[in-house]
Amino acid sequence: MFEHVLVPLDGTPLAEQALSLAVSLAREGNAHLHLATVLRPPRAEFSEMTPGLSDRPAEDDYLETVAARVRDAGVANVSTARLTSDSIVDALESHRREVGAGLTVMCTHGRGAIQRAWLGSVADGLVRTSDAPLLLVRAAPADEAPSGELRTDMRFERVLVALDGTHFSRQSLGPATHLAKSSDTLYVLARVIESPIPASELTDDRLEKARALAEAKLSLEVQSFASSGHAVESVVAFAPSVAQGILDLAESRAAGVIVIATHGRSGIPRLVLGSVADKVIRGADLPVLVVRPQGP
Repeated sequence: MFEHVLVPLDGTPLAEQALSLAVSLAREGNAHLHLATVLRPPRAEFSEMTPGLSDRPAEDDYLETVAARVRDAGVANVSTARLTSDSIVDALESHRREVGAGLTVMCTHGRGAIQRAWLGSVADGLVRTSDAPLLLVRAAPADEAPSGELRTDMRFERVLVALDGTHFSRQSLGPATHLAKSSDTLYVLARVIESPIPASELTDDRLEKARALAEAKLSLEVQSFASSGHAVESVVAFAPSVAQGILDLAESRAAGVIVIATHGRSGIPRLVLGSVADKVIRGADLPVLVVRPQGP
């Protein structure tokens, strides 16, 4: 499990929808939760009309109120940080490294903040730059949002790990196992092969060979998972779109979370999933754990 977890907040109830999942993970793994928000400094031409940053307690009060809710939910180790930077992404990533957080949990967007509404673009920025995995939660609309009470029982009974046969995508397997402490969790290792032809109509020997090769590679990962005591199964599917195929598998297998690798940068042309991760993130109604692989 992750020992330190960062939760960025922007002052909105929508952003706080990530808290229940973060609290549940922290309680299960006895992790330390770090709550952080970022203020942009006032522009110089307006500095005389803008209260000094040291005179703005609203954000501190807000973070402490949220921290009290988290402690009441059973997380003993909680800390808060009010950061100041022109670059919210850089500030959060720097703070994550400083506190040693191995996971960032956040909503993919927020609206109507204390002074900002930045979580959508920040999530995109962190996906492309953070060295640590991000667990992204799709915020429900305000009129559909859950009550303010934090849940503590959110568990992932099924974890879908999307692989593409490369070393880079396999780097998502380790973080995936940190999402669940229970031995009852089922890991579904999935490979989607892009094909314009429905699987029921496949006649091309090349596609069947592609299936056989994918199944052979997945079997090695299945054996490794099983030897570590994890419940695991594999699936190979054909779909016109890799991203949609992943989403369809997550739905058909009743997954609680999708785990996917993304290179975040150009220069890794063999990593198919890097080109579809954004589509999965935007199309998924369930949480998505995004892992940016390390290495050349």
